[in-house]
Amino acid sequence: MLKKLLKHELKATSRYLVPLFLVLFLFTILNKITLGLDIFKGLFKIIPGITFTGYVLSLIAIVVVTFVILVIRFYKNLTSEEGYLMFTIPAKSNQLVNSKLLIAMLWTILSILAVILSLFFLFMKEINLGLFLGSIREMWEEITLVFHGNAILLAVEMIVTAILSLINTLLQIYVSIAIGQLFNGHKLIGSFGAYIGINLVLQILFTTAIVVSGVVFHSFNDLKYTTTLFFPILIVVILVINGIYYGVTNYLFTNKLNLE
Repeated sequence: MLKKLLKHELKATSRYLVPLFLVLFLFTILNKITLGLDIFKGLFKIIPGITFTGYVLSLIAIVVVTFVILVIRFYKNLTSEEGYLMFTIPAKSNQLVNSKLLIAMLWTILSILAVILSLFFLFMKEINLGLFLGSIREMWEEITLVFHGNAILLAVEMIVTAILSLINTLLQIYVSIAIGQLFNGHKLIGSFGAYIGINLVLQILFTTAIVVSGVVFHSFNDLKYTTTLFFPILIVVILVINGIYYGVTNYLFTNKLNLE
């Protein structure tokens, strides 16, 4: 059933998001052409400015609008009148959440990659590829030296942390919406309130943790502990928080669903 939900979610979101990617692609090509030409004189000098402004806006839109659309879709599909249909299909609440989460992660990662590739393509003429690769190699050697040969481990831990942080961001919104749907007639306000409340609690906890860790690990001033201590603890903490978010979200949608 999850496979069917993923296919349906991907198809439904593509209708809104593929056009955004096409707009970014078109503005990238258009700016590549206009920036490479020196034919705009007089009043026509405004043309490159207009196209570049459109390009910058499309860069922002591809990330921000994509994320907003995915959040709105989760809210409408599972807590509004559309929820009557979603929760009557033969699928568990965790499958519904999983499908939303996985597709949201896919589109978010694709939007970030699209921005990076677009910028690289647009300004690739100004980049000396050999010098760029040489700088990357030197930086990698320096990181390997500083972190006592643990550069690969550091890279893996940073990638894992980034993925878990993305999941954390989405699940925090999901659990806030799941809590907010409990408030009859004020679901949106309840969701915002829950999100703000969760953030306040997390800020207090993380501030306390930073102070405590600063005292406990004061003597650990070697960067090698970044890979053997800091990131492992951080990953475990994010995993625990994600587990709580996920568990609460599924519990509320399974046992406390309110579509009124």
